[in-house]
Amino acid sequence: MKADCIKEIIGKLNELPYQCILFDGKWGIGKTYAIDETLKDCENVCRISMFGLEGGRQIYHEAFFQLALKNSMAGKVSETAAGILESISAISDKVGFAKDIVSSVAKERELFLLLSKKFHSWHFIVIDDLERISNKVDLENVLGIVEELKQCHYIKIIIAANLRELTDFNRTIFEKYNEKVIDRIYHITERPDKVEWSKLGIHAGFIEDFLSVHQVKNLRTLQKAQNFYDDVILHFETIKNQHFLEEVRLICFAIVVESIDRLYYKEVDKKEDKSAYDEIRNNLEYRVSNYLASIKSSKSLLTMLLKYYNNETALSKDEIETEYQLFLEAGKKSNFYKTDEEIRLLLPEIYQKALQADSVYWLLKHADEYAFWSDIIKQENRQELEELRKKLHDMLWSKVMAGEDNYINYYDIWHLSSDQIKRIYKEERGIVGTAMIKAFIKGLAKKVTGKEAYEYSYKLRQYFNNTTYRKIIAENIAVLYNSSSFPIGDILSEDYYTYYNMIYVLYYNDRERFDSCVEEIKKGCDHMSAYRIDNLLKEIRGEVQL
Repeated sequence: MKADCIKEIIGKLNELPYQCILFDGKWGIGKTYAIDETLKDCENVCRISMFGLEGGRQIYHEAFFQLALKNSMAGKVSETAAGILESISAISDKVGFAKDIVSSVAKERELFLLLSKKFHSWHFIVIDDLERISNKVDLENVLGIVEELKQCHYIKIIIAANLRELTDFNRTIFEKYNEKVIDRIYHITERPDKVEWSKLGIHAGFIEDFLSVHQVKNLRTLQKAQNFYDDVILHFETIKNQHFLEEVRLICFAIVVESIDRLYYKEVDKKEDKSAYDEIRNNLEYRVSNYLASIKSSKSLLTMLLKYYNNETALSKDEIETEYQLFLEAGKKSNFYKTDEEIRLLLPEIYQKALQADSVYWLLKHADEYAFWSDIIKQENRQELEELRKKLHDMLWSKVMAGEDNYINYYDIWHLSSDQIKRIYKEERGIVGTAMIKAFIKGLAKKVTGKEAYEYSYKLRQYFNNTTYRKIIAENIAVLYNSSSFPIGDILSEDYYTYYNMIYVLYYNDRERFDSCVEEIKKGCDHMSAYRIDNLLKEIRGEVQL
């Protein structure tokens, strides 16, 4: 049910047979907004948030002041009614008629019940944030008060809650008594379609376009996004280009919405190991790109605003001006509309950008642009692409040996247009991956102790479980079937898991060869070495726990 239905339901609540209704839905979905909008012109409304109340009796206190006295000064601070009786006349002369009665009443409960008998039209008590009820407050007592209020003359109660967030104890209480106290529960699952965005400070045209693509259900998230944009835009006061500022707003909303609501986050099956692909796909900056497909602004503007949002850096005028100039440059005549000669003059500049790129992303981006347009105008590009291939190879190798092997396992190339560049990247990824495996094995053949050896062995075991690389390992691992790969003699405890990783791969790669190798090794090693080998094998086979 959409939050719009709240307005319709409350609008005809006077005619409905219910004395108490409850709207259940996630935080920020628009329950409170819709209730307030519907009752904004109604004089007979008491609004109570359970957040901060120290006792259920304060519900009577609020109802007494807001409905009987039409005074909102009650707050959440009063003691008993006895402490306020002397000042009631000063606050409102509406209780003058009940002065004699008031003087004999010691509790606000009786006071409100008596005064409510004078009501001749419907009065509404809105109880919000039921799930945020304090541990000091007894929910059973609160539900009892609601049941008592239902018996009052011309009183209807509207409760708003996120029932999923009730504590286990309060959920048990609620399930026990809600059928008796609450006449009907409405489950709100979607934000309202009709929202007066101007009252939230949000540009209606922008947000309606935004929501037509991105299914945000939380109004509070959108308000937070607007607040972040209002913060950021203070730093862009010298820039008047509305198109650029609209892109800044889109980036701000994308950052906040994806940070909080995670619309494009993909859950990973717990039964499967998280891959490099999963990590890249679920990276916040990557997910935010789902909102920004059509913008002209550079990726660095997103990075700058994301760092500001995460309190990692401040916004500087120089950086902002640079981003604005990049935006203006992007606004020049599109290559699609240029002549062959214009493209031919542009290609050397694109090629230089590719050669000077300091990341795989920008190298591929500029190389792709160069290959695509040079192919379109039928300009020979084999030599240039070979140079870019060499640069890509070196860059991939550098990344891989620095531990960033996600570049060969998975790297999103959806943004590439040139089949040549896609092919080159895939080929180099395979070449570098093979060289990486050989480097790991060669390193372990030379030395099996120390931090580097452990990292090599750990990576080797990881890649052995990857079908793409298992064959490469099998073709090169023969050099490790010797005594150096086993914990023989005087070894250090920190090297134990290096041996574990190596024996794991050797065992599952070729069990027959492994058994033969172990048999020969045990003939010449001491008893403790043989014991360690047997123990590692039990762990690997799952016969004992680590």
